[in-house]
Amino acid sequence: MNEVELRSSLASDDAEGRKRLLREAIRAHVAMLLSLDSVDDDSNLLELGLNSLSALELTKYLMIITEMEIPLVTIVDQPTPAELASHLAGEYTRVREGILS
Repeated sequence: MNEVELRSSLASDDAEGRKRLLREAIRAHVAMLLSLDSVDDDSNLLELGLNSLSALELTKYLMIITEMEIPLVTIVDQPTPAELASHLAGEYTRVREGILS
């Protein structure tokens, strides 16, 4: 799924669907950044080898697909794809509800 399709899916999906989409996007992007075959939902991204440069690349990618400002420290505070996706899905919903109300 490309970035435009992912943004559209995030906007139209419910909270659980957003978590799933974000988990998949995070796992795929981290695998690409780190040249891994796959990344599990509960893998610690920092322990897999995510460094400051690749964390910045991941953060930029997530800001593009969510259209939100995301502090780089979010990846340190939410170090697994499952935790990061859950956090971002919640923030996304909160921001979208704020815009729509």
